[in-house]
Amino acid sequence: MKTFRLRMPNLLIISFLMMLFIPQFAYAQESGDIREAADPSTIIGGVSPADGAMITESFTIISFALGIPLADTGSINIIVDGQQLIEPNYLHGMVFTYCSNLQEGKHSLIIRVLDHDRNLLQEYSGSFNVQLSLWQDSILEASNIEATSLRLSWTPAKESLGYRIYGNSILLGAVKGNITSFDATDLWPNTAYTFKVEAERSDGSWTTDGPAISVSTFPQDRSNPIIESVSPADGVELTSAWPKITAKVYDEDSGINLSMSMVGVDGRIVPFSYDEASKTLSAIPPRLPSGTHSLLIFVTDHDGNQTRYTTSFTVKYEAVAPFIEWSNKIHAALNAGDPADVEDVRRLSAEFAELDDITDQSLIDPIWNKIKIKLPASVDQAQLKKKLFHIILSIGSLPYDQQESGLEAILSDPEFVQTLQTIAAAGGEKNLTMEDILTFMFGDGVSLRGIEGHVHYYLSELSPIERFALLGDNQKMMDVLMKAITNQLSQTSYYKISSILRNLNVTSQDVQSTLLKFQQKLKHDGPAVHAWTAAYIRSMAQLSVKVSNQGYQHHYSLKVASVDIPPQALLWKKVSGSALFSITPDGVASIPEEAYIATAVIQAAIVNPSNESNKVIFQKEVTIVADKDPTVIFQSIMHAFESKLVIVQSKLNVATTHKEQTQLMLDLMNAGKEATKQIKSLNITEAVKSDALDTITNKIVQAASSLLIVY
Repeated sequence: MKTFRLRMPNLLIISFLMMLFIPQFAYAQESGDIREAADPSTIIGGVSPADGAMITESFTIISFALGIPLADTGSINIIVDGQQLIEPNYLHGMVFTYCSNLQEGKHSLIIRVLDHDRNLLQEYSGSFNVQLSLWQDSILEASNIEATSLRLSWTPAKESLGYRIYGNSILLGAVKGNITSFDATDLWPNTAYTFKVEAERSDGSWTTDGPAISVSTFPQDRSNPIIESVSPADGVELTSAWPKITAKVYDEDSGINLSMSMVGVDGRIVPFSYDEASKTLSAIPPRLPSGTHSLLIFVTDHDGNQTRYTTSFTVKYEAVAPFIEWSNKIHAALNAGDPADVEDVRRLSAEFAELDDITDQSLIDPIWNKIKIKLPASVDQAQLKKKLFHIILSIGSLPYDQQESGLEAILSDPEFVQTLQTIAAAGGEKNLTMEDILTFMFGDGVSLRGIEGHVHYYLSELSPIERFALLGDNQKMMDVLMKAITNQLSQTSYYKISSILRNLNVTSQDVQSTLLKFQQKLKHDGPAVHAWTAAYIRSMAQLSVKVSNQGYQHHYSLKVASVDIPPQALLWKKVSGSALFSITPDGVASIPEEAYIATAVIQAAIVNPSNESNKVIFQKEVTIVADKDPTVIFQSIMHAFESKLVIVQSKLNVATTHKEQTQLMLDLMNAGKEATKQIKSLNITEAVKSDALDTITNKIVQAASSLLIVY
């Protein structure tokens, strides 16, 4: 009796695994307990390769399904071209072995299954054909790659009557057997393709194992985006701790991909806004310390083309300058808003001034009670508490104080400096400077956020609905502030003030208790904080616009630093401008399809959920320009101005009073200003713009010179 060993040569492992998952090969059972009479017709089944099959490699697996238990067999012989192959293997009803080094041509295959007495149970006789690959070591290459075409070339097959070329499994074309290149055209831009070539054999059949290559066509847009008019310019020296970064950024073909563009200062990403109408990118980095700073603007278009702009600028200011700049900026924004807001802030400022150094000192007790424990015996505690109260009062009222020199006056006060140094020494620190205080409040512009930066960060983590809810909820606004302060006080290794307060055992709860005491004492605190918040947003708000419908529609939104203002918190309206320009309350502006361009002043007010008055936080003149040929739009603008000129001149001819003539000239001048603004916004040459503006000016002057006014 011959015993079959379960040998698994490495070359057969993959084939075994495949057979395990093919149902038709798994019906034979290995069982020697119950033997039934063998059915000769089913002993050998599912032979592979099947009779007449075509093999394209010199190696093949020979297999069949054994229709009886293995124990009922004595031996199994598999013979190819008269040569018996190595002992076959058996697994889950399948018998298999392999045959290698096959030559092209027809090969005979005989399978014999014998019983234990070497009687033949069944014999299979068939044949298969081998036709080796025509593509040994052949290579397919791509060249002259463009947006919609490329050239394919390949190593010729051993023999071929012709070639077929496929792209992503679709037949692209065919060439004769003596040609080994093909120009693929009418391709999609910026698209991945897998190309393949097959050869025609002498018998008319086609290969299936031809060489392949994967390649992507270039984008339709091969030009890089444009970055120009960058501010601050290279090498410039600034005195602002919050310089505004602007640049004109555009791409005439596929447009700017904002999600793949960025602004960076000193290696840190700075959030930016983008006005598609004016093609202007703008950003305001966190407070920058004095020194030289690097600027990076990186822009990508929708077809993946990129442009990088790098430069550097210098910031130089005195230690107190950032706070004065910040305060002045918000005061200017406050004065530009509702006069009632200014009055609310003045009332709170007056309340601060009315607090008494003696009777109201208990407001700072939560902090003072911790500090006094650490003071040396030589310190006059009553006098120090009075001075500390005055300092806290001065700093607390400073944002609401209309005196721009307030901070400088405090810093120049020797008692202010001495008091801070005494408390700092009690907290284990020396040389507490104004820069330390500013860093605690605004960060250092590099790695430290400061209280302001932490407030921005926590706001950015809220959903738009949660941010909207903050607007009318003093408690929620206080919660965000206290979260920022708590985080700040925990970072004693980075902030000197945090280290001092930690050593004095002053906690965030002590700070919160002190703030609450002041809030309860000051009746005008709530309205003034809302007014100040609106002014802060007004000073920092940046406009973003998404252009759609071929430029006929603009969708406006606002953000403050890195935080988007919730759309549901804003109400938009048109203040003045062209009758062709309209805007919905949710910030969607448009012009009719028969128009090409329109300019208007738009305004956004922030909604107050607590039913108080809405606060205007943004106002700007904007222009909608349809995505049409700039030359056509230019001609339309000039035609509209000239039509206005004809109307004015005809009316001037019959005007009888100086008042009528003056009003007509004002109308003409306003039309000229409108036309000038619109022409400047067009993407046409500067020479054409200059000639047009000169024409408009000259025609207005000529109209004015033609007046004959008799006094």
